[in-house]
Amino acid sequence: MKGLWRFLELAFVITYLILYAGGILALFLSGGYSEGDAGSLRDVDFALIRQLLLVNYGISFLLLLWRWKYVVQRLFRSPFLLILLGLVVCSVLWSAQPSLTQTRAIALLGTTLFGVYFGTRFSPKEQLSLLAITFGIILFLNLAFVIALPQYGRMSGIHAGAWRGVFIHKNPFGQMMVLSSLIFLSLSSTKGRNSWMPMLGLAVSALMIVMSASSSSLINFVTLILIFMVIKVALWPDRIMIPVICTLSAVGSLASLFLVDLLELVVGSVGKDLTLTGRADIWPIVIRQGLQQPILGYGYSGFWGDWNSPGAAVWKDYGWLAPNAHNGFIDLWIQLGFVGAAIFLVCFLQMFVRGVQLSRGAEPSLYLWSVIYLIFTCLINSTESSLMVNNSLNWVLFVSLNMSLQPNRLRSRQTEEPVEVSMGAPKYSGGIIGGA
Repeated sequence: MKGLWRFLELAFVITYLILYAGGILALFLSGGYSEGDAGSLRDVDFALIRQLLLVNYGISFLLLLWRWKYVVQRLFRSPFLLILLGLVVCSVLWSAQPSLTQTRAIALLGTTLFGVYFGTRFSPKEQLSLLAITFGIILFLNLAFVIALPQYGRMSGIHAGAWRGVFIHKNPFGQMMVLSSLIFLSLSSTKGRNSWMPMLGLAVSALMIVMSASSSSLINFVTLILIFMVIKVALWPDRIMIPVICTLSAVGSLASLFLVDLLELVVGSVGKDLTLTGRADIWPIVIRQGLQQPILGYGYSGFWGDWNSPGAAVWKDYGWLAPNAHNGFIDLWIQLGFVGAAIFLVCFLQMFVRGVQLSRGAEPSLYLWSVIYLIFTCLINSTESSLMVNNSLNWVLFVSLNMSLQPNRLRSRQTEEPVEVSMGAPKYSGGIIGGA
């Protein structure tokens, strides 16, 4: 019976990690829609996904309720996260679209429940292993869709030929492949790990980033790999670290002479330029509109909507129906104002500092994953909007890491069996779980 429960728990977690990543189901429901095809994604009925997510909220709540005392302790050790969620709920009172804010605030709280469960039930090592298995499945399915179901796995329309795997568009596909590469890179650095499988996952993820023709994903991938290497070196003893950093600095200085030409070549090869399709052009227009309500913003998800929403003024000036500001920090500010942006920034910096501190401990590679993920969050939100997005894997991971990075982490008084997950089959060992 215990074995069945463990299997069901792992299946529940991995299935919903894939769903939160945006894979498979949305693509099928859209019928393989590509940007430039007739119709619009606004016309697609995603009710099935919403129903499955409601099931996830309910199961996550029940799983947390089973250990409610411990979960409450952990939550109250994250005051800024709680304040931020409270602000999201209260923003219904001043939202420009109160009904939409209410619906999406509930969805954000539900997504948070799953993130809290993932972060308190599993140790950092177990979380990383589960993510590796999840993205291993996604990589396999991506290849299967591209080769066997090209009408789904490859885009048509204005991005014809670009890979999207099991995702609905090449840009989220590229973003998830960058995240996949970081997961496998972090896993390959952990002690006692058979490194060839994570390195294979890293190589396949890198290939898919290139084939996605997403210039921002390619630039982010290269940047994050270099940052990861520098951070790893910074954790070495001084007698090794100093000469290596000096060498890297010299190489970097020489490489910078060719960087602009290289970026022009890479980005130009996928039909774009370094302005990233003019995304920066929309920022001044959105900021000008946001300055009309700078303190508390327009409410969570209260800015972008239909032609009666505040975002419609941006569409009229910009001449395109942008779904967001293409910058997560600007979108967070226009939703929750300077108050919400400041609270999020404090929460983010607190997590980053804790991650750096823990990276100098006994298992640096496990916590180095949290540091590189937070840097990844900053980079992708410079050209996309994924901060505090409901039903998003990015928010699930942000919340789970917030739980995992708490100082003086408490152990649950309940005895649970940890799930030690390998790249093959899951294994189980006795004792109290490291993260719960």
